[in-house]
Amino acid sequence: MHSGPIDSTPLAVRDLGGSSTLPPRRRSQSKIGKGALPALAFLTPFLLLLLVFQYIPLAVMARSSVLDYSLFNPDNATFVGAANFIRIFTDAETIQSLLITFAFILGVLILVVPASFALAVFLNGKLPARALVRTMIFLPVVTSSVVVATLWTFLLNETGLINSVLATVGIPSAGFLTDTTQALPAIIVMTVWQQVGLATVLFLGGLQAVPAELSEAAHMDGAGPLRRTLSITLPLLSRTTLFIVVVMTVFALQAFAPAYIMTGGAPQGTTNLIIYHIYKTAFILQQPGYASAMALVVLAFAIIISLIQMRLLRTRWNY
Repeated sequence: MHSGPIDSTPLAVRDLGGSSTLPPRRRSQSKIGKGALPALAFLTPFLLLLLVFQYIPLAVMARSSVLDYSLFNPDNATFVGAANFIRIFTDAETIQSLLITFAFILGVLILVVPASFALAVFLNGKLPARALVRTMIFLPVVTSSVVVATLWTFLLNETGLINSVLATVGIPSAGFLTDTTQALPAIIVMTVWQQVGLATVLFLGGLQAVPAELSEAAHMDGAGPLRRTLSITLPLLSRTTLFIVVVMTVFALQAFAPAYIMTGGAPQGTTNLIIYHIYKTAFILQQPGYASAMALVVLAFAIIISLIQMRLLRTRWNY
């Protein structure tokens, strides 16, 4: 029989010395609670900027997408419901702009992905001044799109550097920015030149993460360079390749400077990219409600691409 006073403190809250303490879960929750305040203090400025410059404008744009008004007289707005969204898929100019944008995206992807992979394989080898070459390839990526578009306009316009060189050797000048069959390929080439450095760096990081033992084992089994690339390197780079495709697609979808600076959407709308078309509709044609509806459709397309990326990233190739 125990004749002393009974300790009613649960065993879970008594330490070895008999004193009462918090259980492990409560101690961890207490530490999390103390760490939440500094984290919130650091995150608050970013969250405020995100709210002011992204979510509030997005809400205003969603509200404008169901209205019909002019920027000169926004108080006389008329509610039109889904009419702006219906118009997107019935207006010939907007449909042409969407098709031109899809062709632009496809052209960028077809050129960027193989070119950047080849450059990454080249840079992954033992080369003299390799760091300098990498910097030269990546430099256009960090250059302003306005500067790049202006530079290429100087090269490609009717009196530009390339046509001047052609004229000196007796070749007729080409309408790089004025011909309906050459204008879109010209801005595709310009975009590829600017963005191929980013894709190259991403591929280079993927190549350096591929285990060298796999390639060495295949080489010992008699596999040549092409066979090793097709059977080992490319499958193991599937995640990197998909990520590059998505990133380049989003970049191409947001392209604005080439159409604005180089061609103005001409000739005959063959370079009228969707972002430039949205800008022109809102600020030149004074139809911000319709432009807001087009912007929401483009946003939905970008979100769909991201969801497809998340789905396709679940590949069976891991290393």
